[in-house]
Amino acid sequence: MLFSEGVIVHSAISANPLIGRLASTFSTLAPDAVLELGLDVGASGVCICAEREILIGEGTIIGADAMILDNDFHLPLPNWRWAIGAAKTAKPIHIGRGCFIGTRAIILKGVTIGDGAVIGAGAVVTCDVPAGHMASGNPATVQPLGEMWKR
Repeated sequence: MLFSEGVIVHSAISANPLIGRLASTFSTLAPDAVLELGLDVGASGVCICAEREILIGEGTIIGADAMILDNDFHLPLPNWRWAIGAAKTAKPIHIGRGCFIGTRAIILKGVTIGDGAVIGAGAVVTCDVPAGHMASGNPATVQPLGEMWKR
């Protein structure tokens, strides 16, 4: 794991009243997994879990209870059983610079989010979000950002 200079992680309700869990979780599931947070990334009570690779660009902020997961964790087996399958299902996630990821958003494997994109609260993101666009809803739909959000 690499946390660049200026990364701020809040895990207490006193820092952000929206935090549901009390601690942020950053996990790498494999010895060669990459989890990298750029300069001045901010996160509040998040869960970020990398089996392969998650890269988060500088100046991005991640809202309370958001999850960023590059794998499915389990695979179905016969007879109603489940197998650990993180390595087989992992696909990299790349999040650009200056993005805003809303509270309780979920970003799933294989997604690329462009610079300055906004992910709405509660969005479930399964497809790429271009720079200067917003993703919202479940499943998330993508549309250009309104003027007030552009940089």
